[in-house]
Amino acid sequence: MNFISFLTDFGIHQEYVGVCKAVMLSINPDAVIVDISHTVTPYNILEAAFMLKSFVVYAPQGVHVAVIDPGVGTQRKGVAIQTVRGDYLVGPDNGVLSWAAESLGIATVVALENKTYMREHISSSFHGRDIFAPAGAYLSRGILLEDLGSPLQENSLCTVPVPTWKKDKTGIHGHVLRIDRFGNIQTTIHAEALEKRTTVTVEIGDHALIIPVVTTFGEVTHGEFLLYEDSDGLLTVAQNQENAARTLSISPMSEVTIRS
Repeated sequence: MNFISFLTDFGIHQEYVGVCKAVMLSINPDAVIVDISHTVTPYNILEAAFMLKSFVVYAPQGVHVAVIDPGVGTQRKGVAIQTVRGDYLVGPDNGVLSWAAESLGIATVVALENKTYMREHISSSFHGRDIFAPAGAYLSRGILLEDLGSPLQENSLCTVPVPTWKKDKTGIHGHVLRIDRFGNIQTTIHAEALEKRTTVTVEIGDHALIIPVVTTFGEVTHGEFLLYEDSDGLLTVAQNQENAARTLSISPMSEVTIRS
C-alpha cells in the first residue's frame, strides 16, 4: 500500500509540506504521495473534514494523512484509524478525520504513542513532520496498526458536526460551507432541496438577490449572479467570471436562505 494522500493548512510558501513529504519518502521511498490541498483555511477543521471526505471517495485504497491541528502540542491525541474499506486515516483527534472515517467505515482505532515510529526529536509545534508523516509512511510500508499504539474506542473519537439545512414554509435555510478560489459560495444546502425553479431569491449576508437557477455559467452574462448544483451536489452561489464572495463580502458559515 504505497499510496499516501496529504492534506494540510500549511500553505505552499514555506518548506513545511516538502519537509513532511521528505520524511515520508525517507521511510518509504516507494510511496506515491498525492496532495489533496495545502491551502485549507488556517485552523478550519470543518473545511478540511469536508475536503478529505470528498477526496477519499475517488482515491485508491491507501493512507490518508490530514494535519489541520490548532491544538498541536496540547493533550489532544494523535490517532490512526483503519477503515472497513482497508484505508488508514492519520491525524490529530480533533474531528478532521471524522467524516472520511464515517464514509469509509471504522474498523480499528489506535492512539499514536509508540515513539519507535516517530522522529527522534518531537517538536511541540510540528507534529505533522514528527508524528503524523512518519505514522502514515510506516503504515504504507506495512507496519501493523497495533504497533503504533494502544487501541481506542470508536465512540471516543472527536467529531465535527455535519452541516445541516432545513426547509419550512418560509424557504430553505442553511449556511455557507466554504468559498473556493474563484469566490464561488458553496452552501450546506443539498440541490435536491430545491424544487424545479428558474429564478429564486437568495438572502445571504446583507443581500437579497433575485438570481437565475442554471446548469452552466455560460447561461448568464459576465458578472451576473447565478445559483447552480455543484460537483458535490450542493447549491452554490456564483458570479460569472467574477468573485461572488468578495462582491458580497461573504464569509464561511454566513446564513443563507433561498426563497421561491
